[in-house]
Amino acid sequence: MLRGLKQLFSIIILLITIAAGFIQTILADEKGYAVILIYHKFDEPKSPSTSVPIEDFKKQMRYLYENNYNVVSLDKLLQYIKNKNIPPKTIVITIDDGYKSTMKAFKVLKRYNFPFTVFLYMEGVGVYPDYLTKKQINELKKYPYITFGNHSFSHRHFAKVSKKLDKEKYVKNFIEDTLKAEEKFKKLIGYKPKFYAYPYGDYNEILTNVLKNLGYKAAFTQDPASFSYSYDLYTVPRQPIVGHWGNLKHFIKVLNMKPLEIKNFYPKYGILTKNPPDKIEAKVRDLSNYKNCGIYVSELGWLKPEIKGNILYVNNLPSFKRWKNRIGFTCFEKSTDKQARFFYMIINPQ
Repeated sequence: MLRGLKQLFSIIILLITIAAGFIQTILADEKGYAVILIYHKFDEPKSPSTSVPIEDFKKQMRYLYENNYNVVSLDKLLQYIKNKNIPPKTIVITIDDGYKSTMKAFKVLKRYNFPFTVFLYMEGVGVYPDYLTKKQINELKKYPYITFGNHSFSHRHFAKVSKKLDKEKYVKNFIEDTLKAEEKFKKLIGYKPKFYAYPYGDYNEILTNVLKNLGYKAAFTQDPASFSYSYDLYTVPRQPIVGHWGNLKHFIKVLNMKPLEIKNFYPKYGILTKNPPDKIEAKVRDLSNYKNCGIYVSELGWLKPEIKGNILYVNNLPSFKRWKNRIGFTCFEKSTDKQARFFYMIINPQ
């Protein structure tokens, strides 16, 4: 009798241990990343590639609210990253440029008390007719869940470089633009910005280093992927919700997209030292857990990779003609069939 009870007790302990491990695996699967959304304009049909109908935006925000998504500020996201634990279903909402139509989105966002960030094009706001007025910015400042960030002063293609790059002059020009934006930002908003969104989402390693040295806490791209706490804080990807990507179906697809954990990749992001590069490759953490992987180059489209161990790669590339390209690695999880992505940018000197 006693022996039988001991065996039963051992079986129960074993089942509890297995169940705990299973639950922990599920929870781990849903933790560790955030989806950062980027918007530009709202209800402006004359700008179809950058605008979202306000009715679609309402549906998206209602979906987040009704499905209990964890919508947080950038400061809160940084706190999660510091603790290396991003809770499940974490979302960050960002709006670039500071167009007047931001006020339409604001009416929707405050209905749900959602935090959000507006990255301001500093030459435009308070001056040009399509951009937020000082009065509108003062109205936004009263909302307790808003953050403002720097989107440059002149909104130029700062990442574009020449083959005869004068690095000292190049760095000086970017610093001057950033500080000029900060000066107006402080007068208009009342504090120094700590977040930066690259104009057009374009960046290179020179720009990221300048922003680090100027004290920015994070910088944001338009690489269409989710964000893992293991990623670089100065090349933070954001999912564009614009144009034909502005409907609810694509929105939900984006919410379910996971980050692909990459240990290292080649060529590195930023300015190419060789065109074409010898190869494109990435070492994927636990590649055996994925299927149907692909490599994307914006100039070349989708490429079928070779696989060696945990490495995805392609060789025999043609010379790149475009001055910028986004490279992406995409796989699907075997266990969930969810898509996982890692994207970054390379710059071809002109």
